[in-house]
Amino acid sequence: MRILFVNPNEIKHIEYSDYAMGGYIRPYFSPALGMLISITPEHHNVEYIDEIIGEQIDFNRRYDLVAITTTWTIQAQRAYQIADGFAKHGVPCIIGGNHASLCVEEASRYASVASGMAENMWEQILADSERRSLRPVYFAEEFPDVTRCAWFDYRKIKKAIDDTHAHIDMVNGLSRNMRPFPILTSRGCPHTCKMCVTPEIYHKKYFAVDPVHLEEQLTTAEKLFKPFMYMFIDEYFGHDPEHTSACLQKFKNAGVKYGVQVTPNLLCEGNLARELADTGCVVASIGLESLNSEVLDDDFGKAEPSIQPGMELNDQNIEASYTAAIRKCQEAKLPFMLFWLINPVRNSIEDMEKIVEFSKRSGAVLSSLNFAVPLPGTKFFQEQKRKNNILSYDWSRYNTFNILLKPANGISAEEFQKAMHDNFIKLYPISGIPAHLMGDASFSIEVMPYIVTSVAVRLEYLKKMVEKTFPFSLPFPFMPK
Repeated sequence: MRILFVNPNEIKHIEYSDYAMGGYIRPYFSPALGMLISITPEHHNVEYIDEIIGEQIDFNRRYDLVAITTTWTIQAQRAYQIADGFAKHGVPCIIGGNHASLCVEEASRYASVASGMAENMWEQILADSERRSLRPVYFAEEFPDVTRCAWFDYRKIKKAIDDTHAHIDMVNGLSRNMRPFPILTSRGCPHTCKMCVTPEIYHKKYFAVDPVHLEEQLTTAEKLFKPFMYMFIDEYFGHDPEHTSACLQKFKNAGVKYGVQVTPNLLCEGNLARELADTGCVVASIGLESLNSEVLDDDFGKAEPSIQPGMELNDQNIEASYTAAIRKCQEAKLPFMLFWLINPVRNSIEDMEKIVEFSKRSGAVLSSLNFAVPLPGTKFFQEQKRKNNILSYDWSRYNTFNILLKPANGISAEEFQKAMHDNFIKLYPISGIPAHLMGDASFSIEVMPYIVTSVAVRLEYLKKMVEKTFPFSLPFPFMPK
């Protein structure tokens, strides 16, 4: 069969530019589709199209099956458009990913649906497709349990990318090579945070990649792609310290650079920060979420009995716990980014301002303010829906840069959105650019994102002010409509 894998773009409905708010950190290819490409038998002809980098689908090209991911809810509406486009040409489609898995009834109006972890159902889906008899829905629980972590076959992924018949302009073609290259040391998470879709998909399962297989992947990736840096995309990196150490040693042996997302509690204990710095990590992205321990408990569910020992932070002084994690990075000379989540229902504008001041004092190379997103299928979504706090059910708005929840204390959504933008600008003063240029940071990985963010967020603001005055759009760079 000729199979097309599609990573859909979002339908642009964003208050502020994707690049201005950090869109450049998206991965080289969709990890979910990369996994399926890796386990697709060789005799099939496979193509991969990534709309996020500007590749355009040819709906007139004949395919036997089109597989579309909805890793993020914001991709869902475009995924449905793609399925409709191929349906008009009689091409069967199957939609998977987090959103479709948790919104099966909705997604099944447009195509067949693969709900849950797809590794053990993919063979059946391919067989049914060859017989032109796709089921309406495939549920993971109807197939044997996934008991091990699949890994990327970069050779197959490279061929699928090279064989695509999508049109892409030169600028977007170059942008792919500037994106971090995804790699896994594990999948799943043993925790049950309310905002996260992972517990609903993996049901607390956790799988580790064999370090030997990881070494093979690195060798192949270096030979075929030569990425400028790798990015660990584990849902919960570092759960097993011994396994983590074995994997990091493989990166050190390969002499490559990488970035990682890590929780502050793991940095506080042991020597993880030092180990990361010594094995090629160029930036650690630390998810701090909030300076308020009550918000952590209520919004993230980190007080639930299922939480493992060691995940809890110092509830008496959450700022001290975060500072301890940051100090570990500083002592190891490990550059770090800080990621925060703002829940308008619980957080005030003053809370945002405190976070900005903490971030500026921290020495982080980058910091990011993000709105909490009530992702469909999560406990957080159900809770906010029940309380009538959700402002919109338009999935095209479901990113961390659009306000989706009603602010408390009588503040309007527009006022809170503007406060988010204004505080984001405070994190990236133009005056900070010389200090970044003169520092010891890696230019491509730490300095350039700061400069792009600092300049782009201001261009976006100027663009919006002009568009309010004049009835036309400005073709600023990095500012897609």
